[in-house]
Amino acid sequence: MDILSSPPLEWSPIYPMNRKDVVLDVFKHYISYKDGLPPYALVRIIDMICNRLIKARKYPALWVSVDAPGDWYVVEVKRFVKKKIPMTVQPAWKTTVIEWNFSEHIEPTYLREGDLPILAPRFDPADHGIKESALRALKIMARLKTAYRPEIASLAGFSESHVRNLLKQLQAENLIERRKIGKYEGYAIRTKGLRLAHRSWNIPKGVHFSKYRGEFRYAGERHRRVSRRWRAWLETAYPNIEVLESWTEVPLFYGIPDALVWGRKGEHLS
Repeated sequence: MDILSSPPLEWSPIYPMNRKDVVLDVFKHYISYKDGLPPYALVRIIDMICNRLIKARKYPALWVSVDAPGDWYVVEVKRFVKKKIPMTVQPAWKTTVIEWNFSEHIEPTYLREGDLPILAPRFDPADHGIKESALRALKIMARLKTAYRPEIASLAGFSESHVRNLLKQLQAENLIERRKIGKYEGYAIRTKGLRLAHRSWNIPKGVHFSKYRGEFRYAGERHRRVSRRWRAWLETAYPNIEVLESWTEVPLFYGIPDALVWGRKGEHLS
């Protein structure tokens, strides 16, 4: 099987010599702040894809397209990423790149017959019979592993009644299950659910991602419950602030906060 048949990339060659058989071997990878993962975790996926490209192609380059408002998310991805190959990280609105955008010079590739890469299609929830809202709840469960309904609702930015219905749908598909957490009933993600979450994140098959996707350290149960519900409390206290995303126990440059909220007031992102 082609090494590149599992990463869902897009081949976006640059033709430096106006010849079809000479290209800069550029592959495009899409990420979004809506994926439910902090920049740190998404960068680990980029590292894994780079490793696949190095094994499969002689002079590969990677173009990372980031769907996110403002600059913060893009800057964080740039800060964490390891440039193992020529790379450029660009906002999603940028639809073309040139060689000067990359971190280093790209050696030309001389194509021979059969050199065109075989790539997997990007993940589409409709192909797996799951709605975007249910997938969002599932991705959050993939990070938390076990959680109570109010915690999932808070991190998803949904009402508890809506999350109740989503959890029923996920249970019906055997993606999650009810489980006692401490003294109370909560939810746990099943192996089938983790596999689907990993596919939705476009993680190459056969790679281990568990230590990157989850909360970064263990906090006591009561402390963690407070951290997970912080977004909901913040939105109630400051209704004029739009929360774009929230994560718990995320490594940043200056430490690991219990909870991190990223949002905006008007046009100001913070």
